Amino acid sequence: MMRRHLAALAFCLAWLPIACAQPSIRSFDSGSLGRIEAEYRGKPFVVVLWSLDCAYCESSFAALVGARQAYGYEIVTVATDRLVDGDNASQIAKRLDAFGLRPNAWAFDAATPPEQLRYAIDPKWYGELPRSYWFDGTGRRAARSGRITPEMIRGLFPAGPN
Repeated sequence: MMRRHLAALAFCLAWLPIACAQPSIRSFDSGSLGRIEAEYRGKPFVVVLWSLDCAYCESSFAALVGARQAYGYEIVTVATDRLVDGDNASQIAKRLDAFGLRPNAWAFDAATPPEQLRYAIDPKWYGELPRSYWFDGTGRRAARSGRITPEMIRGLFPAGPN
């Protein structure tokens, strides 16, 4: 009996560094945007809403990641795919890992209706993707729908790269 417990403990301890190195996808509920805004208060950041079946989301991720260092903003992703099972979460994680975007990753909570979450983010948003919200670090935000391009990013930062 003791050997079995020790073997289970050894197995768990062996996987602990891997589990800690891979940030999980956080569940996005109706209060999450406020928590994100508080976490990044005073810093420029963008919240990008996307889904696994979004045709323009991957090219938007590439543009965001390519310009992130030049403009000095953080990227927060929110998948509108609901966290309903492990397979869904692993698909979201795999897509974000390809761009190095998992540390600030969220996905819609499975228990809350998606319409309620969209309304909590922006009453004027009806679900089109990708949707991005650009926060300038002073409390102002600008909403954009559609593919994110380097040209669009330059238009949001007219003073140029940091």
